[in-house]
Amino acid sequence: MKAASKPGTTALTVNIEIDPLIEVVRRHVKLSAQASRLIRGDLAKLFQHPEIRSGAKRAAAKPTAPADPVLSTQEAAALVGMSRPYIVARIEAGDIPLHQRVGNQRRVLKSDVLAWHQREQTQRRRAIAQLGADLDDEIFAG
Repeated sequence: MKAASKPGTTALTVNIEIDPLIEVVRRHVKLSAQASRLIRGDLAKLFQHPEIRSGAKRAAAKPTAPADPVLSTQEAAALVGMSRPYIVARIEAGDIPLHQRVGNQRRVLKSDVLAWHQREQTQRRRAIAQLGADLDDEIFAG
């Protein structure tokens, strides 16, 4: 747990592993694989949205988008126009920080994906510029 404070408010962030909760349910009820996935998804939504826990419906309040959305690897790949396996490889290599795992799925922050993509583009531009300079030297040296 960590507490972050802003003037006048205190926010509390708690990371909860969902798999142990599923195991508790399995001790009492036989679950199919599909039921386990559905419960896991419902619990993930529940813990990500505290207003759901209180059961309060806020008709007047507008839902606000998170400051830094959490993306699946498929969403991250679509965002930067690359394949999902390539994004997974970049996460495994540590180039894109892993935000969290949900079961065997990876989640990343949008800001981390965009920062990595910007670094990649900059590195590619430099490599192309260097290649152009090397070719100019080779062609016009003789």
